[in-house]
Amino acid sequence: MKKVSIVLIPLLLAISYFIFWTPQKIKYSFYHWQSTYQVKEDATPRYVKVLDVAYRETLNYIETAFKQTPKANIVPTLYLDNSIWKKMKPKSMVSKVINSLEKMPIRYDEIQVDCDWTDSTKLSYFKFLTLLKEHSKKRVSATIRLHQVKYHEKTGIPPVDYGVLMYYNMSDFQDIKTKNYILDLDIAKQYHYNFKSYSLPLNLALPIYSQATIIRFSKVVGLVDGIREKELTKNFQKVGNHLYKVIKTHYFKKKLYYKGDKLRVDEVSVELLQKSIDGLKKIMSRPKEIIFYRWANRTHYKKQVFDDMVNSW
Repeated sequence: MKKVSIVLIPLLLAISYFIFWTPQKIKYSFYHWQSTYQVKEDATPRYVKVLDVAYRETLNYIETAFKQTPKANIVPTLYLDNSIWKKMKPKSMVSKVINSLEKMPIRYDEIQVDCDWTDSTKLSYFKFLTLLKEHSKKRVSATIRLHQVKYHEKTGIPPVDYGVLMYYNMSDFQDIKTKNYILDLDIAKQYHYNFKSYSLPLNLALPIYSQATIIRFSKVVGLVDGIREKELTKNFQKVGNHLYKVIKTHYFKKKLYYKGDKLRVDEVSVELLQKSIDGLKKIMSRPKEIIFYRWANRTHYKKQVFDDMVNSW
């Protein structure tokens, strides 16, 4: 018996090491961010925007229309514009949200909230999160911007189970000098501070969408979603890095462009995504999940790209 025990001890130690010390594989998933849910694929996006709420003279409260029932559990995601907290009480918003969720054909164990709060709205928003968790009896997560990590002693840490670091949209799209509104690592690095003292566990959200900024007479006059550089061939002339000039007035993707307009195309290469991960590995703890924004854009990348990125952490 003693000999058997001596043989088993190293084996048990090896098994214990594997179970408790081997890092779990990072999961990856996608945000579905449309006002209508109708997914034709067998797969189900894990994070689905179900509400879009803002205050513009009156409350704009838009529920996602479910043309079909998701085939698996989802994480209903609420987009709450910061403007609502100047008009709406946290308790009444929680009541509206829970009533909406109960009517939707979804199964869920967690709710995620996306809101870029400020000092003046922090108390109302944090109260909303507390009440939402209490009344829904679900896990609650919240999106976190880079500046809310760097300045967390001032901005506060939301009372949720965990956060999702939104690693995109960190520039000023109205500034014509902006290089890439979606993802600019030079801008991002200015906020690579205080992650070690940030007490909330963080997962990560990365962008895979694209857009074009329309510049007319040296002013930004609009954004067009979904445009990629490879599409700008006829009636467009490349005049700079990711910058194109309209050489003939014409319609493109249901929008009129005038001769002389310029388009700055913001999109994210695989190389840029990998550089983002490589940089974040140095400052933040390993996330349990990486969420890519958005579901509809995943077809522009091979599946192996997502596998390789999450496995590189």
